[in-house]
Amino acid sequence: MAIVNKAIPKIGTQGDVAFARYLAIIWQVLVIVGGLAVLLNLIWGALDWILSGSNQERLKRAKEKMGNGIFGLAILVLSYLIIQLVSLFTGLDILNPPWPTL
Repeated sequence: MAIVNKAIPKIGTQGDVAFARYLAIIWQVLVIVGGLAVLLNLIWGALDWILSGSNQERLKRAKEKMGNGIFGLAILVLSYLIIQLVSLFTGLDILNPPWPTL
């Protein structure tokens, strides 16, 4: 009897399709983690800004945190745009590779 892991979808035995699907899954996980990091960075910077009072050093650090959050968001958007451009020029649907059929 085969052991089945329900947490990982059945990818199949075709190497190229399996590799493409794994890349798409890895990219999606990285975007989710990156988005959460951006959100936390923006919230942390905003709280630092609010709590800085008249301390100019803390205000400067808060602005840097929020700026880093915006920069991270720009990187996430650019990664999506690059993947879409590659998909457009190659004709491949990179983020939705075809599922193998048995």
